[in-house]
Amino acid sequence: MNLGMFLALAALFVAASKYEKPPPEPPPKPRYFGTAVTPMDHEISDTFVQPVYVNGGGVGAAGTGGSTTYGALSLPAPWHPGLTVRVKWRRCEAFYKENPKPDSEACHWTEKDVLVQPYDHSGGTHIHILENDDVLIIPSMMFPSHPDYPGPGFPEKNFDTRKGISK
Repeated sequence: MNLGMFLALAALFVAASKYEKPPPEPPPKPRYFGTAVTPMDHEISDTFVQPVYVNGGGVGAAGTGGSTTYGALSLPAPWHPGLTVRVKWRRCEAFYKENPKPDSEACHWTEKDVLVQPYDHSGGTHIHILENDDVLIIPSMMFPSHPDYPGPGFPEKNFDTRKGISK
């Protein structure tokens, strides 16, 4: 190999080593939107659920749904598999004058990570607290009374009647 070829190859290596790839484009910032939250209590008993927290923010007491909205939740757009929120609530037995119990005996806290049902758009998020502490989180443009709603309807729990659901 002659000196000219050696210098040309050396110059080529030096030039190639100084070539820098452009920095990778940063991933797009996730977009979020706010949605109203309506917690609902479906358990068939005369217990009540209050307060309810989602991701640390209070969203009120779980009732029978309808127009009861006390809090908001921030969700990513678009939805992605594995999306969860942290839900925490306190369930208490009803208070009866003839058989009073302190809160420490009558109430218990439950906290769990819950998968968020898939969504494209959301006009509101419904939290369904079911029996056995199962929870559904359903962001939707529909109310639970709509025939195409992907979860249970509004609870029919009567908080004024002892032991059970009234129809």
